[in-house]
Amino acid sequence: MPAFQAPTSLKRKAEDNDVLPTKRPKVEDFGTDCCWLVQWRNPTNKKHKTYEGEAILVVKQDSKATLYDMERRIMASGKVMPPLEEGREFGGFGGGSKDIHLDRQLSMPEFLTGACFESAVPVQINPVPAPLKPAFKPPKTFNPPISKINTNTAGCRSSNASSSNADATSDTVLVPSVASNIESDSFWCVNWRKSGGNKKKDIWEGDAYLKHEHGTLTMISEEGKIMATVSRKESLSAGQRLFVGGKEVQLVTEMTAAQIPNSDQAGSPVVSEVPAIVSTPAPSKRYIPVASFYGAPVKTQGPLHDPNAEGAIVMKYPRQEHIQRYNKKNRAVVDVVLDPILARRMRPHQHEGVKFLYECVMGLRKHEGNGCILADEMGLGKTLQTISLIWTLLKQNPYAGAGPIINKAMIVCPVSLINNWKNEFHKWLGRDRIGVTVCDRKLDAIRTFASSARQNVLIVGYERLRTITKEIATCGIGLIVCDEGHRLKSSKGKTFASFKAFNTPRRIILSGTPIQNDLGEFHAMADFCNPGLLDDYTSFKRTYENPIIKSRAPDCTTKELELGEKRSAQLMNIAKSFVLRREATILGNYLPPKTEYVVFVTPSSTQLSIFARLLQPDQVEDYMHSTVESLAVINLLIKVSSSPILLKAALEKDRNERSLLYRNIKDAVSLLPPDVQVENASLSGKLTAIARLLHIIRETTDEKCVLVSHYTSTLNILEAFCVKQNYSYFRLDGSTPLPKRQEYVNAFNKTDQRSGFIFLLSSKAGGVGINLIGGSRLCLIDSDWNPSHDLQSMARCHRDGQRKPVFIYRFLTTGTIDEKIFQRQIIKLGLSNALMGSDTAGSKGDSFTKKDLRDIFRVDPNTCCNTHDLIDCPCQGDRSDDQGSWTISTSNDKDEMKGFVCASQVRPSDMTKLSKVDMEYLERKKASLASLDEWKHVNCLRSDSRDEIQDEILADLLYTREIDPADDYSHPLLEAVDLERRERIEKTKRPLTVRDVPGGTVSFIFEKSSRLFEHGNQGEASSDISE
Repeated sequence: MPAFQAPTSLKRKAEDNDVLPTKRPKVEDFGTDCCWLVQWRNPTNKKHKTYEGEAILVVKQDSKATLYDMERRIMASGKVMPPLEEGREFGGFGGGSKDIHLDRQLSMPEFLTGACFESAVPVQINPVPAPLKPAFKPPKTFNPPISKINTNTAGCRSSNASSSNADATSDTVLVPSVASNIESDSFWCVNWRKSGGNKKKDIWEGDAYLKHEHGTLTMISEEGKIMATVSRKESLSAGQRLFVGGKEVQLVTEMTAAQIPNSDQAGSPVVSEVPAIVSTPAPSKRYIPVASFYGAPVKTQGPLHDPNAEGAIVMKYPRQEHIQRYNKKNRAVVDVVLDPILARRMRPHQHEGVKFLYECVMGLRKHEGNGCILADEMGLGKTLQTISLIWTLLKQNPYAGAGPIINKAMIVCPVSLINNWKNEFHKWLGRDRIGVTVCDRKLDAIRTFASSARQNVLIVGYERLRTITKEIATCGIGLIVCDEGHRLKSSKGKTFASFKAFNTPRRIILSGTPIQNDLGEFHAMADFCNPGLLDDYTSFKRTYENPIIKSRAPDCTTKELELGEKRSAQLMNIAKSFVLRREATILGNYLPPKTEYVVFVTPSSTQLSIFARLLQPDQVEDYMHSTVESLAVINLLIKVSSSPILLKAALEKDRNERSLLYRNIKDAVSLLPPDVQVENASLSGKLTAIARLLHIIRETTDEKCVLVSHYTSTLNILEAFCVKQNYSYFRLDGSTPLPKRQEYVNAFNKTDQRSGFIFLLSSKAGGVGINLIGGSRLCLIDSDWNPSHDLQSMARCHRDGQRKPVFIYRFLTTGTIDEKIFQRQIIKLGLSNALMGSDTAGSKGDSFTKKDLRDIFRVDPNTCCNTHDLIDCPCQGDRSDDQGSWTISTSNDKDEMKGFVCASQVRPSDMTKLSKVDMEYLERKKASLASLDEWKHVNCLRSDSRDEIQDEILADLLYTREIDPADDYSHPLLEAVDLERRERIEKTKRPLTVRDVPGGTVSFIFEKSSRLFEHGNQGEASSDISE
């Protein structure tokens, strides 16, 4: 039994008066052509085989057969061997491409008229005339049958007969005439493709023209070349399909002779007499040209986003001068609109920032240049503003049709921020909308960025940029962004020199602290963004820097003061055109309040002993004459202020036993307890206070802490302390692998206190860029000479995403080098605020004399706050009683500054006894620290100081005087009789001094909180909150 049994419904039911047999006879041989309805399938090895569809098989007399699908297209050709009968199968027909099953035989008129096909549209076949060349045989053609076909001979009946009972009135069936009326010549626009193949969709390969003249069809390409020529006398109609020279064409629209391109007849091919097989189905749908259907939509010359939409952020319209300079082709000027996806997620100050950046890089500001400095304080979203600008420049242009403003941008940043920048691009724009390349050690990424048009942004570190300048200098970078751009503070550095290879005029510097030391740094950054705007440095120093510095000196003349103020105003006016500075106060409505504390802690007895051993009066003079030893002593003093145990490592590092410093270090180390351990915090006053603070936070709250230090040796002590106390912690320093850094940050932000209580952070490795919003309390263990490093480190917690009030503690060891570093930072910040337009403090000190340098080597153990004593503040933070205090100075100090003592020892009554030199020095120190007047001052040795501190946890650290129960009288008469006890009670009511408290006691506090400014308690000072 065959594998496929034809359904009975396909066979015609026999009737009583049917004279034909119920089964057709076998076809033993091929005396004439025959036609069969068959089922077909592709060859398969499956057990259960099913057929895929129906087809028509036409068998010639010579056993050659052609298989047609139901759309009259050739599927396969081959040979079949007799006999042919219903139900027979032929496997591997057409070279093995099809398996067929004979279903029932059809008459040839059914095939010729097209009745056997599904569409039932007649096929017009022209007689094949004698070929011009005997050797030429048209492919896949068949000879039409004679005009009369004997139905009895064919042995089949028509499937479309009106009735099976009707008697045959004629012995023949006439084939419809193939001739038609010859009309006038016509010209057509056609679509064409190669003929043959089983195409399920009408996909055309191109357009062409068809010329029908004098019974000849000539197919002409759009370039005017003749593609094919055939003879045809029948008329043509729109939508008609026919074959011309091996190509299938479809008539689209009729044209005139003038619209047909001229063709070269000399190069025309020999006219082929292949008959044109034409089908004329009725068009059912409106024709769509190929170019319009498959091509890209035509871009309208208008803005990319709707400028009239609600909340649309529209950039500044170009001025007429800008249009004349950059719009040479007179293109349409359109609005540039910030992408709504970014605009609706940004805050108002960020919208203004993007507008400012766009105006600067497009040359729409009043200064000549295409660069700028975005100097917003930390936490205001400089990264998002930069990403929005880059996206706008990559996608839009105010001049329609000119392409985007830039094609590539490069971001240069510290290596610790590379992954952070990449994550921010993916966060705001997704991974598919923009191509971001991170430059690693391999050159493959650089080559990909330079050669690929889909790679738009390159992120590279400052150090790596120096080695790949040649590879990327010529790849068409249209914008350079330098994050933490204060690293370009020197125009003579290697990093600054590496940018000279780029011819990119659009440059942006991002820095929360643009001025750190002097105006020379500002000139270097300004010259990087806008070369030549402030002239060369020599002219700048003569015109601006020197007059401004002289006018800020306490002893300046009236003329110098007037000139300095005038030049300062001129410089500020120029800077406002390309520098944008906003303060963190604008985040008051978006972030929780932030409170900053400068905590002064008394040193331990061990620290005081080591200071005395290192700073012996007869040896300090030797330090002053050697720059190397002076710097070494300063580093030692900083380490002792943090923890004396750090001297052990310094002693092992210094192997020069003959040096004076080595002998002093060795003597100082001998003062340490013999069995001291690294995790011992009691040796340091600061670490003692921090240990108590962490204990209270752990026991009373669910908050987490960030401990920041500039030295990995200090982090080692803190890490050992955390292990000893069983505190869970993360650590990020220079040795942390780059892939792990962001992983630690994310883990700390997402875990609770039990899984990650402390984050140990090195300010040099992670003090910029990262967001530690998981912690709400930050402790700065030691200070850096550069104030920007401390400001960056203290800004890690109070950022977007923070949900808890933030408390920031800067710990200083009272009376030591810690206070001197803090005082110098205040002076440097005064210069930065003066130029950035926020100098409300009136700071007038910019530089230090030799007296300031000698003051670094002085230690005052009897003051609760040397900084507060210097500013001569009349607040309730009383001065300390300094009787019996000691200082360490040089012999030159005694000669040059006769009568000079530590500033903390000076009382108002003694001011008249000081020399003029000393008076000027004290006045200058007071003026340089004037900005501290904005802070709240709390003397923690007073009995009522606890009520003045907002932070309850910090208030718990204050020292509490113990009262003997025997001194507590319940009857006033007994108190009056016992004079000795009365004197003891009166003594306990007096304020404490530093001598009365142990090391590690909080002696003084400077407090500044955003809550004060929200309630208006500080007036105009609210504009000076910095992060």
